[in-house]
Amino acid sequence: MRFLFRTLVNQNQRLVYSQAMYILANKSDAEDATQEAYERLWKHLNKPQQQNQLDTNSGKAWLLHVVRNLCIDRLRQRKPVSDQNLDELQSNNPHSEPVAMLAKKQLSTWLSSAIEKLKEPYRSLIILADLQQRSIKDVANTLDLNENQAKVYIHRGRKQLRDLLQGAEL
Repeated sequence: MRFLFRTLVNQNQRLVYSQAMYILANKSDAEDATQEAYERLWKHLNKPQQQNQLDTNSGKAWLLHVVRNLCIDRLRQRKPVSDQNLDELQSNNPHSEPVAMLAKKQLSTWLSSAIEKLKEPYRSLIILADLQQRSIKDVANTLDLNENQAKVYIHRGRKQLRDLLQGAEL
């Protein structure tokens, strides 16, 4: 059990944190959600009837599903705020041209803002499938959907995102 817990944490810590960061767009909240997801994983693995039900693949899907739900709960508790961006995730390359850096930062801000405006489950699907480049099968398992549902929802989410970005002043 301890080995499985360590394995799941070590193999998925970046993925879990980045998913929380994309959804919450706040470093502190993302860290809290990630920590709480690991606490729930530990408790889940310590239940006698649950010990043999998770392996590294199903544990990964379970963990991503839990962190997504925790993030959604945190978003519901938030008061509406102005548009936030993911500055913490953007890499600053001192060797690139200032105009190019500014354009990249603005584009990232527009994209982040548009993704935040998507409703669930479309936001999570876009984050998992497009930003994290996970397979349809992984996305479907994470969100408890069948693969066809995931494909349809991803298509709809991309359409909504495209509409939001076309409405933005680029």
